[in-house]
Amino acid sequence: MQAWIDSIATAVADVAELNAILGPEPPKGVTLVSDDGWRTLHINFYGDRSDLYWETEIDLLLAWGPVPPGAPAGQVVDDAEYAYDNPWFTLPDGAEPFEITAAQARQAAHEFLRTGGRPTNVQWVVKP
Repeated sequence: MQAWIDSIATAVADVAELNAILGPEPPKGVTLVSDDGWRTLHINFYGDRSDLYWETEIDLLLAWGPVPPGAPAGQVVDDAEYAYDNPWFTLPDGAEPFEITAAQARQAAHEFLRTGGRPTNVQWVVKP
């Protein structure tokens, strides 16, 4: 895949190369693009917090938060209003919707590198 930072692309072929980019002090914005260009994971880092956007030719999704224990994998809701009413879309104490930890963002990036698919460690909401 390609990692885009400040309009500069870098090829990422393995975990070591991804870890070098997402190290302890990652750039604020990183965009990871599949080799075929059809899937994109946007990551914004804000210290120990971050947010994720998933983009394909038909999807534009925002990461709501981590998947709670026991929740079905791969959940997506059509609107944030539904997420607030969905018992599986709970958030840890003090967490804000659409915000995850930097560690969860790194985990999502590693899953994207490994599978080429949408990360499953977070729940997703369709961007309005």
